Amino acid sequence: MENLGNRRYIILASMGLVMLIYMIRLLNIQVLSDEYERKAEQNVVKLQEIVPPRGNLYNRYGDIYVSSRPMFNMYISKNKLHIPDTAVLRNLLGLTQAEIEEKIANAHSYKETEFARYIDPETYGALQEKMWSFRGITFTNTNKRYYRSPVGAHILGHIKEVSQKEIEQSDHAYKSGDLIGSSGIERSHDSTLRGKQGIKRIIKDVHQRIVGSYAGGKYDVDPIRGKDIMLGIDTDLQAFGEHIMQNKRGSIVAIEPSSGEILAFVSAPSYNPSMLTGRDLRNNYRELKRDTLKPLLNRPLSARYPPGSIFKLPVALAALNEDIITDHTIYHCGGGFGRNRGKPGCRFHVTPLALDNAIRYSCNAYFAATYWDFLHSPKFSDIYEAYDRWYKYMNELGVGVKTSVDIPYEPMVKLPSHELYDKIYGQNRWQASTIISLSIGQGEILMTPLQMANMVTIIANRGKYIPPHFVRATREKPDDLLNSGQPRDPWIKVPYDTTYTSIAGEHYESVIDAMELVVANGTARRAFIPEADVVGKTGTVQNPHGEDHAVFVGFAPKDNPRIAIAVVIENAGGGGSWAAPTASLMIEHYLRGGEIEAKKWELERILNANFID
Repeated sequence: MENLGNRRYIILASMGLVMLIYMIRLLNIQVLSDEYERKAEQNVVKLQEIVPPRGNLYNRYGDIYVSSRPMFNMYISKNKLHIPDTAVLRNLLGLTQAEIEEKIANAHSYKETEFARYIDPETYGALQEKMWSFRGITFTNTNKRYYRSPVGAHILGHIKEVSQKEIEQSDHAYKSGDLIGSSGIERSHDSTLRGKQGIKRIIKDVHQRIVGSYAGGKYDVDPIRGKDIMLGIDTDLQAFGEHIMQNKRGSIVAIEPSSGEILAFVSAPSYNPSMLTGRDLRNNYRELKRDTLKPLLNRPLSARYPPGSIFKLPVALAALNEDIITDHTIYHCGGGFGRNRGKPGCRFHVTPLALDNAIRYSCNAYFAATYWDFLHSPKFSDIYEAYDRWYKYMNELGVGVKTSVDIPYEPMVKLPSHELYDKIYGQNRWQASTIISLSIGQGEILMTPLQMANMVTIIANRGKYIPPHFVRATREKPDDLLNSGQPRDPWIKVPYDTTYTSIAGEHYESVIDAMELVVANGTARRAFIPEADVVGKTGTVQNPHGEDHAVFVGFAPKDNPRIAIAVVIENAGGGGSWAAPTASLMIEHYLRGGEIEAKKWELERILNANFID
């Protein structure tokens, strides 16, 4: 029994000794030793955001138009920074010693500061080979847009860093340093293209070097790539349009009538979209903004002009539908509108004339008489009812309303209401003679080139309206993420509503027949293309600041049209001399698959024209 008692004491003493050793060890680790404290300080888990590639943009034929290339941004921590050899940064980043010193001097003391942007993968790899001796330098991934066809800058827009105002407007869904579309498709479809950021938890040491992945990546979140978008743009036609608009200010808008898809959207002067991507974006933007020719101005979308004589087309359609005139109504022209003391004036031509020749020769007197008779027709109780009915027809034909095109910043347009005239002249103190200039597209009315193209597209469709748009379809999985042999995701067609005007179909045919005469042997003879069946209408827009602007709208072929177009060339004079042949070149290029056969001599003439000087 005595031996058993001794054994118990020995066991208890042994257990106490073991516990004492553990307690001393824990005391040493937690209180006396700083080894683990130093390790905790030296290794910290950080969240690294993974920016997903933006979705690709494709043209109407399924060819990649815009894609993304992986890039890297470099950051420095000033209080931990150690650069043993600045020559590495000078040689690989293309910086001067003065620039390096300035960046370091301006860096924040206690948070990471951007040092270099948009470093390509090759340069990043070369830097990584040298980073073993550097301290306080980190990198984050980003993307840079790459343009396979360097055209259509005003369609595509560009990407920029999100502003503080945009962060607040997004309810902090965005944060400082995020990229966002600034204009064009990049802006209006940013949520589709940008995808969803991923999160990687990494372990860094005290020198900001990556030690490894936290928990083997168990808590990482993979990024979700942005969706692809197919545009209706014909990039070859777009490039051709930008080519022939060299040395000119103006716009070309071409639309496929059957779908409302925009085929070309030319703003001149323009710029290469790659100028507003990458590390030179800010400098290039300042340079473009200072340019007196205003290449950043999206003229097809934002420039507003009196439409001139192309406005006679909707005036005629409204009057026909209200039985104010018929195809055979005749008015006289003696060089001007006689009932209003010869105003507006007109060129001398065949007189009297019916609607077909009035459109053919663009007779101001005929349309002034038509407008006068509309506003003072006995079928209306007063001029207010008449004007509001006329105003309604104009809206149906796309005049005085936004097109709601799918890129941002479409401006308000101008078609004066009767309230405006009451404000200017006083209630019941104005009549048709007061506002007669509206009958020929002058006065208080303004339209954008996009609106002009939209208006003639509605006429080409005989009253069917599909909103003009760029986006044709979207797709979930891009080609560059698919394994070999894996089937592609199908493109998902984007639906657009179709509406119809209240104007009867036979009235469109009357106007279109007259537009055919305009091209065959009227003011737009230069738009004629053999066997293309082009119809159209010219306009000469008065410009108080210099030479008049040349305007043309039209479509082809006359039946089952494939392309509708509006051309505005500033300071070029008559629409028949310059806008009409420019439109014919675009039409021939599109209908004949890029070939210019009938108009080769006209192409040389247009290319040699310079209306900027």
